[in-house]
Amino acid sequence: MAKEKLTDGYVEGLSKGKDRTIWDAECARFGVRVTPAGRRLYVVQYRAKAAPGVPSVSRKVTIGEHDGTLWNVTKARAQARKLLGPVDGGGDPVAERRAKAEADMRARAEAAAEEAGRIAEAVARERDRFEAVAERYMAVALDGKRSARETERLLRQGPVAAWAGRHIAAVRRSDVAGLIDGIRKRSPATARLTYAALRGLFRWCIERELIEMSPCDYVKAPPRPAARDRVLTDGELRQVWQGADALGHPFSAIIKLLMLTGQREAEVAGMRWAEIDLEAATWIIPKERTKNRREHLVDLSPEALAIVKAVPRTGELLFPARKAPARKHARRATAEARPVVGFSAAKRLLGGEVTRKTKAPLPSAGLAPWRFHDLRRTAATRMAEGFPPHVVERVLNHVSGVTGGLVGVYQRHEYRGERKAALKAWGAKIAQIIEPPPPDAREPSNVRQFRPRGRAA
Repeated sequence: MAKEKLTDGYVEGLSKGKDRTIWDAECARFGVRVTPAGRRLYVVQYRAKAAPGVPSVSRKVTIGEHDGTLWNVTKARAQARKLLGPVDGGGDPVAERRAKAEADMRARAEAAAEEAGRIAEAVARERDRFEAVAERYMAVALDGKRSARETERLLRQGPVAAWAGRHIAAVRRSDVAGLIDGIRKRSPATARLTYAALRGLFRWCIERELIEMSPCDYVKAPPRPAARDRVLTDGELRQVWQGADALGHPFSAIIKLLMLTGQREAEVAGMRWAEIDLEAATWIIPKERTKNRREHLVDLSPEALAIVKAVPRTGELLFPARKAPARKHARRATAEARPVVGFSAAKRLLGGEVTRKTKAPLPSAGLAPWRFHDLRRTAATRMAEGFPPHVVERVLNHVSGVTGGLVGVYQRHEYRGERKAALKAWGAKIAQIIEPPPPDAREPSNVRQFRPRGRAA
């Protein structure tokens, strides 16, 4: 192997040609490599020591390219001696450098994985916060269910408000018991419904392995509230009617229709013009909006029809909400009009629990405690004074022991004539209650009046 004492002049005089290496006579294992393109590269070549029985490995390291400034013979030779020093001591700089590079790469990969894990854990914590899980449950499990709106209200006003920010798995049995006990003090019925909504939510979470055990387990459900038996008297009906007049649109019409038709709040609030035939004086509630999923035809008495005709047409709904409810975690945006809300506020005004600014309490203030659903019970009770129970149940679209079971399966008669007569008579009775006729006024011959069954009409 030819050796030359390398100098800057000698290196610069090397011409391009065949790839070759000229070794330095002054520093063993150091030389300059000339490429076919004419590049002059300073190199070091050594044989690394290996363990007994393992063949040694030849290493070749490029120091840099000769440019006369950054790298010249003097600088390259000094760097070569620096590299070869550990080799003479039994080291292998190339292997050590590779090992260090691999270690650095592994460290960076582990750090990246750790950071990714922290981010994933933070995302999971955010995703599995109670309110976020509740919103997913409402969007997936409640979609299309008739009870969705009420269940959403119960969850948002109770558990979500109480446990916002907590991880779903951090909700304990004591939290559920404490929440239900607090709600029960205000409203036993709401406590029972909230408990049922929570059980459904936590069962859904178990199915998706968000939790292993429901915190509702071993928490006793609140007892079913005692059935209400409140029936309003004629004087109370008159006061409610007058209070509704003072409330104004839309609750004035809604409350009167609740009283006259005996239908449910949601059904009346959600009335659509497409469901009403003004000429036939009928209102067909589609099965999607009824509690028992059966289409229901309601005959509108003259008094009810007059109220419907007086409602201004502003869209597909008779009683649309003024604006869509502002919800931070809305289940989904929709352009469809929503029925009016605010029954609780209207009831507090009617009962005199709150008063409007600069205005006196409504005429209905001071009545014994009552609810809007009591109007339905009152209509049913008073209609039963002149009509048999199966007719009244058909009017209310209610299924019980009278019209359910085998009777409901095999007896499909709708009692259309009797139902129409019952609602017409009830409307006339309401009109008489609101504006009693003079004592000498004769009873209309075309309206069936309420008298105990068995007596002549």
